[in-house]
Amino acid sequence: MKKNNFYKILVNAIIIFSLPIALYAQGELKPGDFDGAFVLSGKEGSLLVFEIPPEVYQGLRQSDLGDIRIFDSSERPVSFSIREKPGITFTPDPEEVPFFIWDGGKENEFPAYSDIEINTAGGVVRIKNQGQASDSSSLYLLDFSFLEYSPSTLWIEPATDLGNFNTAVTINYSTDLASWHLFDKKQVLASFNGKFQNSLELPKTENFRYILVGFERGNILPLSMKAFFGEVEKAWDFHEIYIQGEISKDKRKANYNTGSFIPIEAINFLLSDADSIQVLVKNRLNENDEWVIRAKGNLFRFNTSSGTEKNAPFYINSYAPYWELETAGDLLFSSAPECLIRVKPREIIFPGRGEGPWTFAYGNPECGPPGKADLLSLGGREELEPAFFTGEKRYERSLLPSQKEGSRKAYMLWAFLGAAVIVLSILAFSIAKSMKK
Repeated sequence: MKKNNFYKILVNAIIIFSLPIALYAQGELKPGDFDGAFVLSGKEGSLLVFEIPPEVYQGLRQSDLGDIRIFDSSERPVSFSIREKPGITFTPDPEEVPFFIWDGGKENEFPAYSDIEINTAGGVVRIKNQGQASDSSSLYLLDFSFLEYSPSTLWIEPATDLGNFNTAVTINYSTDLASWHLFDKKQVLASFNGKFQNSLELPKTENFRYILVGFERGNILPLSMKAFFGEVEKAWDFHEIYIQGEISKDKRKANYNTGSFIPIEAINFLLSDADSIQVLVKNRLNENDEWVIRAKGNLFRFNTSSGTEKNAPFYINSYAPYWELETAGDLLFSSAPECLIRVKPREIIFPGRGEGPWTFAYGNPECGPPGKADLLSLGGREELEPAFFTGEKRYERSLLPSQKEGSRKAYMLWAFLGAAVIVLSILAFSIAKSMKK
């Protein structure tokens, strides 16, 4: 065999057997390559936004949300961005605040924790050994501990007509009734010809639960005090995903399998009956890995006059599919505690390219991460148009989250590689045999 023919055969063989590999590497993903998909409609040519349905998290095959894609009506990939769903901005309604007269008996003496009776939530019940309000009262304790949001201003309504007057006001604030801090802004209350300047600014950068309002002139007898709020942002509630558990034969362990890589923010285990059990919370990424202890705590459940008291969630950031709950004491499980996984609401932004409908596909352990698209900086929420779900598809590819099973494409790739090695080996042997020394 001539040397030139040898090189031609070698090059042709390499091209032939490299073609499937190149096609495999360059082939575009289609909706059918994923476990499931949703059909979307929306305003064409706009930036569209929709919230990821909770059931999608249970179908994820990658730990970084990398197996999510958007396709247009021609099944071409569309760029997109993922973000946590922004909260709702609103202004809370004013709330009346309870206030108490403080007469410490000594100048510049502030109330201490021992001077005040509070309830279990930290709310002020009363100030011990205090008298009635009088014209000489000049210092009032206000309880903000029950408020959900921090107030920005305080509105004071006097009990009587004050005539024409003004007085300087001092405000001290505290988080624990153990120490007080002066708010250094100078403020006044004033009344002139029936008009009353009755709004006071409150500290904005401090997290306080109680304040002391002092009047330089002690002839103000408040009828009511109200807290006013600025704009606040309220986060959306977590999505909760229920996972069925199985109890071990010795009733010391309960096992849970999410079936996918859910981006977990917190996980909770709830008892079905009144009890209190110390537990170890463990997880692992793959079925054959060693368990890793992630938390230790107490599960409890009991009834009170105000309702049922239960343990708080374990705030563990993880995407592990496998979880185990083990008793840390002598008590055993009567049944597997209920498992609730918390996931932050997320939404996807994508350009409405071409004509709808679009397809939102998820669940493919082999696809690489999508190209980054910086769509979040193109405008606020008011510039986004909603995308609507109009249908759902299931492809049932039956791929396990552990990714231990290769897909059909992977098997084909290895088959071609193996065949290429065999053919090239035969060619090399034949050429070597025919060549002279």
